[in-house]
Amino acid sequence: MAKLLSYYRLCPLIDTKNLLGIAEDTEKGIVIVTLGRNIAIKYRLSDQKQICSWRSKEKFSSLVQYDKKLEKYVAVFNQTFVRIWSEDEETLDKVKKYKFNHPIHTIINHNGETFVVFKTGSVYPLNEILEDRKTFTPATISEDVEIHDVLHISLEEDLYVGFLSKTLEGFTFYWTIYTYYSKNAFSKENLINEDVLKGYSLFASNKKVHLLTIWDNAKIYKKELVRHDKEQSDLGELFIILENISAEHFVKIVPLDDKYIAIYGSDPNEEGAILLIYNTQFKVTQSKQIHKLYANDAKLWRTYNFILLPVGQNLIVVPFNLDCEQLVALIGSHKPVQTKIDSDIAFVTEYEVANWNNEENVATKKKKNKKLQKQKANSSFTSKLEEYYKEGLPEALILEQIIPEILEESNIKLMEDCLRAFTDIPEAFLAKILQLLLVCNKKKFTKSDTKEYNQIPEELLPNQRIALLDKVLARPFSDILLLPHLKSQLSVDEAVLLLQYLILQLSEEGHNLPSMNASKTEECLIKWTSLVLDSNYQKFVLSKDSIIEGVMIKCKNMVEEHLEVVESLKSIVPVLSKLEAEAKGKSYSSGRLANGFYSIEIIDY
Repeated sequence: MAKLLSYYRLCPLIDTKNLLGIAEDTEKGIVIVTLGRNIAIKYRLSDQKQICSWRSKEKFSSLVQYDKKLEKYVAVFNQTFVRIWSEDEETLDKVKKYKFNHPIHTIINHNGETFVVFKTGSVYPLNEILEDRKTFTPATISEDVEIHDVLHISLEEDLYVGFLSKTLEGFTFYWTIYTYYSKNAFSKENLINEDVLKGYSLFASNKKVHLLTIWDNAKIYKKELVRHDKEQSDLGELFIILENISAEHFVKIVPLDDKYIAIYGSDPNEEGAILLIYNTQFKVTQSKQIHKLYANDAKLWRTYNFILLPVGQNLIVVPFNLDCEQLVALIGSHKPVQTKIDSDIAFVTEYEVANWNNEENVATKKKKNKKLQKQKANSSFTSKLEEYYKEGLPEALILEQIIPEILEESNIKLMEDCLRAFTDIPEAFLAKILQLLLVCNKKKFTKSDTKEYNQIPEELLPNQRIALLDKVLARPFSDILLLPHLKSQLSVDEAVLLLQYLILQLSEEGHNLPSMNASKTEECLIKWTSLVLDSNYQKFVLSKDSIIEGVMIKCKNMVEEHLEVVESLKSIVPVLSKLEAEAKGKSYSSGRLANGFYSIEIIDY
């Protein structure tokens, strides 16, 4: 399932308006940020460290990008000349200028090669026009046309590039497929609508490229780009209607792959901004992130598995993860809600005549009132759930509505029902449920479970708490997504308590997790143990607490015991291989095993 992870600050901004762009570097995980008109800096995304920077007295008029063919960095200055330089240059004023006689709008990158977009709208590879730049005259796509914005996307070897031009009637989109056989053969799309254009992007899916346009009525249209000789004036088909983002302000769309797009815009309540990942295949929002500030000139870039955007006076990085889709997470549960009562079921209601003057009956009445309140709460929860099911909401969205209420009320019964009913619980809620189970008062749990557990810490009793804890541990999860939530949700004491339980489970006194055999249980517990250790590693290492030290020693001993078992198992591999070969009727050659293990036999003579 696609998810937006916790964001972090990359660097401060000089001025958001002068942020010209962000490009990928030759080394993965490093980006080039053209911060302003006179400075560009390389940053490593993993640790936010500055690698190098370039300054110039003359102003950048394009972003700085790396050209793989030239193996150098390229940028446009003052819209008239290009500079090409290596990384070790600091001041660009002494670098050679490649001046053109015609103004340049910007440069774009296609499969590592730099293309120049002129003010006339035509596009050319930089290495083809560099030598003849003084005599070169770019083609004019249309007279008296001013470029509003340039859009481009790569589809295998083809470069789809176009530009928007503002007219009195609306916007016009000129586009072409740039290949070595067809250059600057532009088609024209008239984007005429009664509504106001609020956003646009190119999106590639199923080996086709579409133009997405967003209008102030919150509708997004999708039009396939197909070459034609005549002008086109239709917007295409209705793609989606924005619900979580206001279309009164500019909306930015960036494709993440052929199924996902990132959408960034203003909050409908005018209280900040929203960034979301939208699944174009199933037409659902899969992840949403709220930001405190929104600027009218919204900017958004995608590099590697990161989304970068300016928020206030800072450039922030939002990591994202595009896992394989789980069908239940995408389309939810569409089971019909049974409203008709089965005719074979009979309802029996028992009545009791009470004596109101009896003190015992007064106490009984109080207990019944409490029970009735709980039943009403459960009934309200069930009715809400039925409404969500009728709407066909995905499980992740349903859980966003109901889990916070359950956690706030510490309603163990409803939490147990959720763990039983839902298969796709987001990692953020798993961490919160885990934290509640570790700290919740014993009185909240029932004592109906008579199963005995050996050497369980007193804090984890009664048995219902242990059973629910096992259900949470047995849930499928992504360790990358869960780790930050464990760091923020679990205190050191809670992490130590959980670690004690995991170590006990990995010992001979442990038991299997629900719906898992011994092997799967051990694999799952080891994964959880690693996560808990990672989430509080520094606190564990620096702590002088005797309890924490004792747990760390137990953990170390457990790992050593497991390694000893693995080593002892290696010695019987040749015997097992021999038995397997004999069972299959094959000859066994001692000492020639493909896995490299061997046996030593002592021969007496």
